[in-house]
Amino acid sequence: ASSSSFAAGVRCPPTSTFRIRVASSGRMFAIATLAVTLVAPPVIPCCSAHVRLKVVGMLDAAEARELSSSVIVPTFNPECAKRHHRSAISMIDATSARQISEDLQSKFAKVRELRPTEQSPEVQRSLWSAAGLNPVYKVSGLFTGEPSVTQLFNHDTWTGYTGRSPFRRWFRTLVTWRFSTILASVWPICLTCALWSYAVASIPATVLPRVSPLPLTLMGSAIGLLLVFRVNNLYSRVTEARTLWGRAVYLCRQAAQTTATSLLFDFSMTKAKASNAHLAAEKVGLYLAAFAWELNSRLTGMGDGFAKTRDLKPGEKDDVLSVLLPPEEAIWIAQSRSRPLRILGSIRRVLNGQLKDGNLHQVVFRKLDEDIKELDLVVGGCERLFSSPVPPTMARHTIRSLWLWIFCLPFGLAGAMGPAQVALWTFMICYIFVGIEEVGAQVEQPFEITPMTGLCNVIMFCLDEIFEMPPLSTCDSGGEGLRESPPLEDMGKLELL
Repeated sequence: ASSSSFAAGVRCPPTSTFRIRVASSGRMFAIATLAVTLVAPPVIPCCSAHVRLKVVGMLDAAEARELSSSVIVPTFNPECAKRHHRSAISMIDATSARQISEDLQSKFAKVRELRPTEQSPEVQRSLWSAAGLNPVYKVSGLFTGEPSVTQLFNHDTWTGYTGRSPFRRWFRTLVTWRFSTILASVWPICLTCALWSYAVASIPATVLPRVSPLPLTLMGSAIGLLLVFRVNNLYSRVTEARTLWGRAVYLCRQAAQTTATSLLFDFSMTKAKASNAHLAAEKVGLYLAAFAWELNSRLTGMGDGFAKTRDLKPGEKDDVLSVLLPPEEAIWIAQSRSRPLRILGSIRRVLNGQLKDGNLHQVVFRKLDEDIKELDLVVGGCERLFSSPVPPTMARHTIRSLWLWIFCLPFGLAGAMGPAQVALWTFMICYIFVGIEEVGAQVEQPFEITPMTGLCNVIMFCLDEIFEMPPLSTCDSGGEGLRESPPLEDMGKLELL
């Protein structure tokens, strides 16, 4: 180009027509100039939606003088050209990012078809049955629709739980007493103790030994302290389990946001790097979704008959993996002992590859690696809670102490009232004390009542929104926002005259 003499004339709006007249030693230069213009239109600083190019052949000196006196030669602005060039590249990257975003949302929608997103009593019952558990003893509200700790609360749930007047709330609790999980669990024990008390109180007073109420009082005080200590320890496990899952939700969101911002929606990358980065971002999003569901499956287990649960066997319950991952990789992960840890290892390998390719800054990589490390700690914390109960000796000692106290209770009550009254009072006392112990037993395995399916859906909805294609004006294009541009097929239809 430097060895050829050419003049370019630009006539800007309202006609939006560009005229390029070339004076050269041959037509090949005119064709080459036109080709460059077609391939890299952002080089023209003022291009508009519709471009018309007119290529004129060889010009003699008179025509060149006439042209030079009638055209306007614009001043080339390198920054303007660079900005338009970057916008054109970003449009290509945005198309790739939009396709990746749509693929992720499509796979997330398929997962939601496999796993329930509602929290109705019917869904709760089906989830517990699939895990081989009997929900009657642990899930309240199956028949009454009352709120339960096994579901995530929303505004409607809180309104139904504490939004009523105190009288309505107390009356509702009294009316639904017959559906209580505690009553369903302890009434056989209470009935047995009441029958024992009736039998003891029916013994004639001359045969029945006289018993001071003081030993029963001391025993009752000690048992009450033991029950409080046990139940407090057990409920601390529920709190820790819920905290760990809350941490998992937070870390998945953090890792997804950082990945989407750095690898998927960073349009300052070159085209070659962007393609690799977008695929890596898609993998990380799919791995994070699979991580949540596989952690849930590991802690839930598999139903093995009525009221019986066992650990997952290799290859079982891999429907979510089959939807999210390629078949070979899904089988490989499903065969592992700890699927969540293998998924975290896969995420680390993807991120390490992006660091080596130069798509991730070291600071961003370090932040993502810290998030993966914290997710690893979450898995370890859940496994520790699941495999290490409160020492069973404490539970056995509490139950044996209660049996001893209840066995002696009718001897202290007999003589002061009739057999029926003794049996009635024994039933109510047993309901209170044995019910407290049962409250603790219901939450000792905290992951049975932690709403893990609801939390997995929370993670899924967060990932869906995080990887959704944002407006181009909010994306990173190397320091400048992007403008929405018309589709490539509608831009500047070139007409050769």
